[in-house]
This record gives sequence, C-alpha cells and structure tokens, in this order.
Amino acid sequence: MPPVAEAPKRYFIEFNAVMVLYAATVIGRKYVVQNIDNSILRDLIVASPVLPVILTALVVYRFYCRMDEYHKRQLLEALAMSAGVTAVFVASWGFLEDIGAPKLGLMSAWIVIAVSWAGAALVIGFKDKAIDGAHKAIRRSLTTLAVVVGGTASFAGIGIAAGFATPFWELALIAIALLIVRIGSAVFSKSGTC
Repeated sequence: MPPVAEAPKRYFIEFNAVMVLYAATVIGRKYVVQNIDNSILRDLIVASPVLPVILTALVVYRFYCRMDEYHKRQLLEALAMSAGVTAVFVASWGFLEDIGAPKLGLMSAWIVIAVSWAGAALVIGFKDKAIDGAHKAIRRSLTTLAVVVGGTASFAGIGIAAGFATPFWELALIAIALLIVRIGSAVFSKSGTC
C-alpha cells in the first residue's frame, strides 16, 4: 500500500483518468446513437458510460483505503452531508412536480449528490484550514476563485470579441478544467493546499 502522503496524488491521477474515459464514452455514445444501426453494438456503446461510473466508485474506495483516520472522517462527513442534501432535494422535488415543476430523471440525483459532496468537502476543508489561520485559508480560497472565475471570464470575453457565442455548458467545462488544474497544482505542490 502506498504511503498516506501519496494518496491524494494517486487519487487525482486515477480520478481524472476515469473522468476522461467517462467524457469520451458519453460523447461517443451520442455519436453512436445517431450513426450506427447495429443493435447489439449500439446497445453496448450506449451503455458504455456505466463502466467509468463503476470505476469512479472503485477509485474513491481506493482513495478511502489509503487515507489516514482523520481524512477518512472528513470524507465520510462530506458524503453524509451530501446524502442529506440529496434526500431533501429528491423528496422536495417530488412534491414540486405535483404543482408543475419539470420531471427530473435519476441522473439529476447524481448531479445533486456530486455537487453537494464537492461543496461539503470544500466547506470542511476550509474549516480545517481556517484552524491554521483564517487569513491563509481565505487567501487560498480567493486565489482559487480568482483563477477559476478570471480564467472563465477571459475565455468568454475572447469568445465574444471573436464573435463566437459561448454556451453555458462550455463555460462550465472551462471552469471545471481550471478548478482541476488549480487542485492538481495544490496536490502536487509541497504545501498541498489550494
């Protein structure tokens, strides 16, 4: 088993590799649905995003096994908070559908749990970093926010100046990519903090 200190680096690499595979299968799936008539091959490719989803669960579990007890507690606390947020969202949305809210599929539950898990992890991480010194935690958080928002705004501004419409999903992908780069730089730096 690798040392605890290497766990975030391995997780960062493994998780992002699986996310690239997931993105490729989702994009490939759309192409196949439109262009392939062979039903068996088509069905296999349409179901192909299931493999990276399973791999994601394995990557998170491997990361959990490599953590020390303190970080295991943090991860489980963030997951518990996100499960609670997701439960409230799903139960509430069911009632809102009765008064005209759009029907949501099961994928919306995954999106809610992923976003709330990330948010809970950020809050827990910020709280722990604030113990070391509130001004350092705030400075790191503001720097990360500036990198993500500034980079995304720059991309949008360049697109507007060039006369291209930039869809929201494209800006979201740019923001996510910038956040991943910022987190990666923290994971692989000596300080290990964003």
